[in-house]
Amino acid sequence: MKDEDELHIITTHPNRYEDHRVKAENIEIHGNITVHRISVPSHRSGMVSQARTFTAYALAAYKLSNNLNPDFLIGTTSRLMTGVLTGISARKLGCKFFIDLRDIFSETISDIFSQKSTLLGFSSKTFFSLLERWLFNKAIGVNVVSAGFPEYFQTKGVDISNWSFFPNGVDKEFLNLPFVENKNSKNIKTVLYAGNIGSGQGLETILPATAKRMGRGYRFLVIGGGGASSRLIDAMKSNNVNNIEILPPVKREKLIEYYKGADILFLHLNDIPAFRRVLPSKIFEYTALRKPIVAGLVGYSAQFMLDNVPYATIFNSGDVDGFVDAIKKSENLEMKSINISPFFEKYSREKIMNKMAKHIFSLL
Repeated sequence: MKDEDELHIITTHPNRYEDHRVKAENIEIHGNITVHRISVPSHRSGMVSQARTFTAYALAAYKLSNNLNPDFLIGTTSRLMTGVLTGISARKLGCKFFIDLRDIFSETISDIFSQKSTLLGFSSKTFFSLLERWLFNKAIGVNVVSAGFPEYFQTKGVDISNWSFFPNGVDKEFLNLPFVENKNSKNIKTVLYAGNIGSGQGLETILPATAKRMGRGYRFLVIGGGGASSRLIDAMKSNNVNNIEILPPVKREKLIEYYKGADILFLHLNDIPAFRRVLPSKIFEYTALRKPIVAGLVGYSAQFMLDNVPYATIFNSGDVDGFVDAIKKSENLEMKSINISPFFEKYSREKIMNKMAKHIFSLL
């Protein structure tokens, strides 16, 4: 950007977890970059409460965008409607826009709804697929964070000729962490999961049964929150397990300390079609810690880990026997001899974002 250019970022105050609120300023100015944070109602990760939260954000963001009258818009679709908001704002302002696509919302929401009602799943997929096609065909460019996305949309009639692939990466805070060797003499091994506890993760389907099988020699630590927390707790009670501990979300500095104390890192996604194409950002964070990883994944993310992470053991989503075997296998890994530098070199988030910025400017 030139000195006279301005970059305005419209976001919310931190609100992902109701029990973990981080204070932030309404407006932050750093040179020619201004961050605008909108206050939104709290939510408990349910669809209705999330819709209410997004509506409050959308109305305020749309008004603010019109007042700023930008020449170009970039939208990120951790939720599809944020991208749609970008497209609507760009149309009102008569400017071009770029979309950073982080999940396939139409397929994800359809898969979840279909578990309750086939008709609801079909109608939701039809509606949101129309929104996606409109949004992506109007954008001057679309970036995907998973190479598993483009083929899906191409079959849906979306022109992907102007699409790019810049994935998530390893944040600088994780690049120079010291190697902490597992202490095999420890009487109790800690298996750690950090992240969202939602329907997509399906922890209640795999964790309590596995913890019961592994017994007192293992401690399963879950750090996070989300709409499916109560289901996980209920499953723990019904399985009568007491070697699972759930902690609320913590700041990154504290989380890194928990990572260092863990013996094994755990990742899991439910086996539904939409999740066979995704590439969770948690993979990059876990890999940077150079600890054994056990991951219940299928599809593109599973293959990515097999190709890039030599100390990852993959098992099928929801497979308790596979999880138990993966934990036992990971305990015998020799970590010291593994060179992870090529992964850092290829997937440094700073380098990836620099390339992505140049790509966006090339489209303009």
